[in-house]
Amino acid sequence: MTRRILLGGVGALLLVFIGLPLVLLAAGVGHASLALQEADAIRNTILLAVGTAAFALALGLPVGWVAARRALHPLLESAILLPYAVPPYVTTVAWIVLANPTNGVLTRWLPVDVYTLTGMIGVLGLHLSPLVALAARDAIARIDPALEEAARVSGARPALVLASITLPLSAPGILAAAAFVASSAASSFGVPYLLASSARTPVPVLTLRIFRTLELEPVTGRPLAIALSLVLLAVGLALPALVRIVQGRRSYSSARTSRPRPRQAARSLTLVVLAWLAVAVLLPIGTIALTSVAPAFGHFDGFTLDHWVAVISEPRTRTALLRSAFLAAGAATAAVAIGSLLATVAHRTPSRAVSMLTGLARAPWAVPGSVLALGMILAFSQEVRLVVGDRVTLVLVLANTPWILGIAYATKSLAVPLDGVGAAAQTLDRSLEEAARIAGASWARTQIAIVLPLLRPAILAGWALVFAASFCEVSMSVLLRGPSTEVLGTRLFDLLSYGSPQEAAVLAMIVVAAVLAGGPLMTGRARWA
Repeated sequence: MTRRILLGGVGALLLVFIGLPLVLLAAGVGHASLALQEADAIRNTILLAVGTAAFALALGLPVGWVAARRALHPLLESAILLPYAVPPYVTTVAWIVLANPTNGVLTRWLPVDVYTLTGMIGVLGLHLSPLVALAARDAIARIDPALEEAARVSGARPALVLASITLPLSAPGILAAAAFVASSAASSFGVPYLLASSARTPVPVLTLRIFRTLELEPVTGRPLAIALSLVLLAVGLALPALVRIVQGRRSYSSARTSRPRPRQAARSLTLVVLAWLAVAVLLPIGTIALTSVAPAFGHFDGFTLDHWVAVISEPRTRTALLRSAFLAAGAATAAVAIGSLLATVAHRTPSRAVSMLTGLARAPWAVPGSVLALGMILAFSQEVRLVVGDRVTLVLVLANTPWILGIAYATKSLAVPLDGVGAAAQTLDRSLEEAARIAGASWARTQIAIVLPLLRPAILAGWALVFAASFCEVSMSVLLRGPSTEVLGTRLFDLLSYGSPQEAAVLAMIVVAAVLAGGPLMTGRARWA
């Protein structure tokens, strides 16, 4: 009975906060023709997605091969995820300092300009390349090394072995990661927003056009925003579908029987990984740290703590920081509670209804944040009244409140604990629960006393991942925030656009510290598709 009541409540929540926004958004398909007037934004979004995926492949494949075929130091291998853990709009602050065309540090020696489509591709490619590296590492590690050894014994050069054996057999995992990278780049808002806001000739992309349309014309601009959101959703769904078409029905099995111990990585290969981490993590974080104590933007000839004092003593910043932490913690707790319940029930007592609920819970993960936020605006821009028995009236008011931000964060990340806890639940022996039930324990008592303690590592990892993503969330926050619901991401944007870049760097360092603090809980966790 308890399980049915919980599932019924979860089903009602998912239908209201996921199903309703997506249905209302899909109902606006009649406005799709309006997207034709934004051909430049559509073209740039596709170029951004494809270019980022290509750059991430170029960076991630060598690192993944080294991690799979050569033994790296454990700390170095665990650091592969760091570029993805740091929010991209935080590292963008550093690349603006390093590569802006006016007084960038690198522009003194290199012809670089971060305020271009190429600059967006570079920043996003560095951020998303760990997903390709981890996918390549896992896919290559599953290949039978005897196949590569046989080719080398036959006289094939290393490049030929890589092109004819290693990459074709590891293609499914690598292409899946590349498709996720492309979808993430297409739906990215923070990086294009920061770079386009200061560019002489802004590069229009779909996420920016959606934001600008709703910002300038909150009501009359909705039809165009819906049309652009549907195009963005189509781009995000088409890329994984294209990967499946390319793969077809070809077989990728290699019949590996055992995995030999990898040889120690040569110093040159270790330096390759270190150089990648230095450019993707150490250089931007170091630049942000120096900028936060620099007396003037782009000048590092002195140090001052005035910017730290100004940021920490600013009431708006403290309020945004506390609000973001509260919303992130609430979203992580709600997502883990719902995701863990669905994961354990789906594994132990699968049914069509549970499968539908898990599919609905995973849907927001495949939907760009801007699109999901627009759906929530359509569903909850006005108060919702429900009359029960002609006597009781329930009023739901979410617009311009922190509640809609927390709900958006939780629904967007439901798939993370759902899949993470689900994978851990598959390793539990059913006899433990059966013994408890035979001893007279109820279903709820069994879950609390046996299942949850055994799933604690996966639950904590999922909580940390959702918290980190929500604490630094941008794409949905800029559309859903109200006049008095400023959060950390939007505060950072305001500082960069209208305030001091040094104070923005201080806030960025606070974000980095908060994200890296949860690193021990997030070790080894990355997800795509």
